[in-house]
Amino acid sequence: MNNPGFTESRKTVFNYIEWRIKRMSPAVNKIQQIQNLKNNHVLDIGCGYGAFCSILSSKGAIVTGVETDSDKLKIARNFLNKLNNVHLFKVKDEKLEFKNNSFDVVFIFDVIEHIKNPKQTINECVRVLKPGGLLYVEFTPYYSITGHHLYDYAKWPIHILPEKIIKKIVFTKKLSSFFTNDYFWNQFKSLNKIRISDFQKMMGKFKIVEERYIIKYPDKFEFNLPFVKYFGIFKDLFTMSFEGIYINNKK
Repeated sequence: MNNPGFTESRKTVFNYIEWRIKRMSPAVNKIQQIQNLKNNHVLDIGCGYGAFCSILSSKGAIVTGVETDSDKLKIARNFLNKLNNVHLFKVKDEKLEFKNNSFDVVFIFDVIEHIKNPKQTINECVRVLKPGGLLYVEFTPYYSITGHHLYDYAKWPIHILPEKIIKKIVFTKKLSSFFTNDYFWNQFKSLNKIRISDFQKMMGKFKIVEERYIIKYPDKFEFNLPFVKYFGIFKDLFTMSFEGIYINNKK
């Protein structure tokens, strides 16, 4: 299947990769409009099954992907094994084993909300990015309607329920998916409950290029609500995906 939707993406890992490529491509195209990615050194933090690396490779970038999950990394290596401009590494925490000023662009897509110490990750981005380098971040805030990330179980905020009830919802549903209930439960448990305002406070060493407060429904619609930034602590509730593009301000 060349263009699977959300439901079809759950059938096989390759359907999922194709769906992720479709979902991630606008982010790459947006950065490409700011600067040509050809021959740029680009880092994909949390590269998963390799979808983002595949898109970046097609733009002529020199791509480095890092991932903590050995199983995902094995599939990514198999998927990307014919691409000479992609290099994948396993990491165990937020520390990046790269020299200062190594990258022109860093992407953190659907990842920072799963990282134990997101502030350390942002500090590492400052370090490994060249002065003037670009950082792209997108994540679903925990306190949004679908901040639970359990999209296969509910489109409403089930994370307001007691944890034992959420767990029952997850483990009593029979999935038609290559993902397991255990996988989704572990994804939920990994969430660090980051708020948009908390993330924005971490970005003091960056200059804002653009920030978007997105509301969406898979394969149906997606649009930006810029006025949500004035909603204070309630902006998370109305943001299903927060997107930020930043320039590294270090000298």
